Amino acid sequence: MRRASILSTIFGALFLLFAQGQARAEGGAGPEAMTMGNMCMVMFGYDMIHITSYLPGMSRSEYCEEIPATGKVIMVFDIENPRFRDLPIEIRIIRDPLTPVTSDTKLDPLTEVHFPATRYRTGTFSFEHDYMNNGHYIGMVTLTKESGEQETQIFKFSVGETLWQYVPYLLGAVLIGMLIFFYWRHSHPAARKEPQAAS
Repeated sequence: MRRASILSTIFGALFLLFAQGQARAEGGAGPEAMTMGNMCMVMFGYDMIHITSYLPGMSRSEYCEEIPATGKVIMVFDIENPRFRDLPIEIRIIRDPLTPVTSDTKLDPLTEVHFPATRYRTGTFSFEHDYMNNGHYIGMVTLTKESGEQETQIFKFSVGETLWQYVPYLLGAVLIGMLIFFYWRHSHPAARKEPQAAS
């Protein structure tokens, strides 16, 4: 029974690792941003703006936090609340400085894309940008309310292969290696008793 339990655990871990790999290959979302399927979102109170990314000419998949290749990327923004369609919305994409972004951070040297505040009355808008380098990026969505107050929400994403994308696979390999080791120890009890017999 114990061997069967360990074997089922190993196969379960292998299945989960494979499923995670498939999800990432199909544009699965990472752990940082709020996501729904392969669609990221930013929240303003209980209202949301959906963000979906595409690689034109390379794949029909939708991507969220992990865009697997550099080059031209189309980002589509869908405004759920009709009231927001009459409010100015500013979009800025910056390279992640890997330090906290504060009001004192100079954004211009980091900016990859910037669209000044605009009213998107159709409720959806998109843009295409050519990302030249692998790396981590931060999207900043700023909504100007009727009162003139501004609120900024962010979403993070990566472009191209980055080191962090391999961490789940490395952890999975370590887990499977440990399970195989413990299975071998349990299935070869004589290997543990030999030193005692020799003494």
